[in-house]
Amino acid sequence: MSIHTVIVDGPLALRMQRLTAAREGAIGRQILTLPLLAARLAGGFIAPASQETLYPAIRAALDAGMYEDIGQVSGLPGMPSAVLTSLRSWWEAGILTEIADNPRLRDFAMLERRVREALPPGTLAPPDLVEAALKRLHLAPKLLGSVTLHEVPDIKPIWHRLIMHLCDVVPVRWVGSAHCQRSWFPGNEEVLPAGRSRLAAADVCADPRSEVREALRWARALIAEDGISPSEIAITATSPSTWDDTFLVLAREAGLPLHFSHGVPALATREGQSCAALADVLLRGLSQERVRLLFARVSPARQNIPLDWAKGLRRSAALSTAQHWRHALMQARAERADGDAAEKSLLPVIEVLASGLLAAERAGRLLLRGPALTLWQDALRMAPPQAVELSLQALRVDDGREPGSSVVWGPTRHLAGAPRKYLRLLGLEANAWPRQAVEDPLLPQHLLDKIKLPSADIADEDRMMYNLLVAQSDHYALSRGHRSATGALQAASTLWRRDQQRIVSRSAIPRHAFSESDRLYARPVDAGKQSQIRSSRACWRAWQDSEQHTAHDGLIRANHHLVLEALAEVQSTTSLNRLLCNPLGFVWEYALHWREPNLDPQPLALDQRAFGELVHALIGGVLRNGAPRNVHEIDIGLADEAKRLGDIWPIARAVPPGLLWRHTMTVARERASRGLRDALGEPRGTSWTELTFGEPIAGPHPWTTLSPVSVGATGIAFRGRIDRLDEDASRGAAIITDYKAGAAPERKKTIVFNRGMELQRVFYALAAKSLLPEVRYVESRLTYLRHEPARTLSLVQDELAAAIEEAITFTAAAVELQKTGQIALGPQPEFFDPISIALPSDLDVYRRTKQRPFAQVNSPLSKLWSSP
Repeated sequence: MSIHTVIVDGPLALRMQRLTAAREGAIGRQILTLPLLAARLAGGFIAPASQETLYPAIRAALDAGMYEDIGQVSGLPGMPSAVLTSLRSWWEAGILTEIADNPRLRDFAMLERRVREALPPGTLAPPDLVEAALKRLHLAPKLLGSVTLHEVPDIKPIWHRLIMHLCDVVPVRWVGSAHCQRSWFPGNEEVLPAGRSRLAAADVCADPRSEVREALRWARALIAEDGISPSEIAITATSPSTWDDTFLVLAREAGLPLHFSHGVPALATREGQSCAALADVLLRGLSQERVRLLFARVSPARQNIPLDWAKGLRRSAALSTAQHWRHALMQARAERADGDAAEKSLLPVIEVLASGLLAAERAGRLLLRGPALTLWQDALRMAPPQAVELSLQALRVDDGREPGSSVVWGPTRHLAGAPRKYLRLLGLEANAWPRQAVEDPLLPQHLLDKIKLPSADIADEDRMMYNLLVAQSDHYALSRGHRSATGALQAASTLWRRDQQRIVSRSAIPRHAFSESDRLYARPVDAGKQSQIRSSRACWRAWQDSEQHTAHDGLIRANHHLVLEALAEVQSTTSLNRLLCNPLGFVWEYALHWREPNLDPQPLALDQRAFGELVHALIGGVLRNGAPRNVHEIDIGLADEAKRLGDIWPIARAVPPGLLWRHTMTVARERASRGLRDALGEPRGTSWTELTFGEPIAGPHPWTTLSPVSVGATGIAFRGRIDRLDEDASRGAAIITDYKAGAAPERKKTIVFNRGMELQRVFYALAAKSLLPEVRYVESRLTYLRHEPARTLSLVQDELAAAIEEAITFTAAAVELQKTGQIALGPQPEFFDPISIALPSDLDVYRRTKQRPFAQVNSPLSKLWSSP
């Protein structure tokens, strides 16, 4: 059996040549790359150094220290990657002598020597691999036989000496395009016949995404209309990363067999997402959302963690420390089927995750398996754990497709080693094709003098690749973006064919759409027939109609069952405020049950409502054991209550990080202290704090009934909780105090409704009058705790009675609007309303456009919204 060796360049050429050999039933044919050829000659178990073996050697060499110039940056996370880039350029340039003209070059020479010495036994860097192969060159006839360099575009200088000596021992033939650089080659040359090279199109697209869309349309047309096999079609660019994500999404939607010759990003795979979830926890710290996301991608059953481990945990709690997790799991123990089994199995994992990046390797072995663990270890091998996020972004994995039956997408060098008849070249913009030369990260050109690294010739290489690919194709197309992905204008490349230029507009209808959504995108008339699009267009037109109140603005049919059900529920003071101040918001929240998602599990600050609840909780906790008699008792009570809430709140709701949470608690204690000191020395009979009404109460209460309170004859019943109630039965008087954590308004007029924001105080007074029939005098106080001392604004008996009557009238009007379906957007809220995300994005313009119809609909409530 005769042996014949075929040398190819790149992973695509390697796989295609092996497929060709299999189809031809070739016997004795070896298909190798140049590093594999040298390793075959070197014999034994010799292997070329790969990225996986070089990274640990580089990190060991950097850790050894003793550097003159790079010592201060040798520990930076990006240093291993920079060193690998420089080493590859150095070796490819074939520089075999040490240069010691300056400290940087002396450091690099020592670093390079250390890396070569630190490689595992049997693994050789290119210079050592060439030397080992030359020593066994006499075995080439038996090991290699005749050698063919098949469509290798160019050979780096490091391999020149090996090839030239190999020509003296065995027949060596270089088969390739006339554009291949082989002036130094002493063997036999064979020039492949050029293709017909017909330019089909030179498309100017809007941006990179549009380029991908046009490329997929082009490929679909070739397959469907011209009957071209996917194995004859390729799409390429000098640097594919700009288009990778778009190709991943649109090719999956198109259903086209598209092979990424350079691999898909690891983070686009399930295993990569598992690694990303683990890295997120270790880099950014513990939180309930991050742990839930991690266990959604990594089965908790691997660590014998019950599947209901999260049952009973409040989704709003951040749980940012292992101690919070321990308390939260303990409190939810009764709600889980297996009791404390989740604590015993989950807490050790939480402890490891809480250790952060120091436990990165241990956490990977504990939680990941198979390909996910391999990816994690590769990422940690590339750089220190602090840079694991960047390492994961740089990793690529095979997409699992066979290039012999797929359209290929990859860099130009891969296609140059395995050209195809039908080719599309993307990204022909200035500075992108050809690319500008870039300085090596460690070896800038001004230090190398006459030595030139391959990265300095990148523009010439790009031109050569362009000429080679175009010459070998029968049919090729070009494209470039008018703007970049960030919106910057793009100039055309010097290789761009202006004579064939065609601007692809939004209205252009392709011969073949690559997917159903692309067909609708390219044919607006067909898209307009879709019910969803017709509805969205009708909504847009309705929003622009300044005269009509439409269904897209909130208009619904009368007596809608969802609205009637929402009105029949026992209301809270919060829902009553929605009903009277934002009728549309009431429908969304209480009829449709829309809720704000918890987008920030650990905010930097509590919002206004949550901070007020914290202040109220502190005051209520101090008064739970009786009213304090002096400032000293107030301080002691607040300290104890703050310690208790500091432990309870983080396991029940979202709180800021540690330092900010302690500051928040300090400010809340100051405000609570003002409220408690404000009440000292005031004999108000019996005092009640955090007093609920309209629902069952376990402890003592002053109410004659625990039934919900009716709002006149409106059919609305409500319940709530009063911050403080002071009842003096002997005088038949009651004082209601509502604590406000903020500042008092500057206006001098008496505050009654305050444009609806203080409706709560009036409804509390209504509840007190209904539930305490013996009380003849009721006073409502607003105590603003931001001031020193606290500032109190009162509403006395006559004013309060009139306000109650008005509140009942407003409630009846709001109920009537809901029942008749005349529902519209309310006034501009003083603070951000999360449900407003469902409104048009340009809300100010929308409000001005709809000002007249909304004013007509909301006229029964307009007096409330403008009240003092």
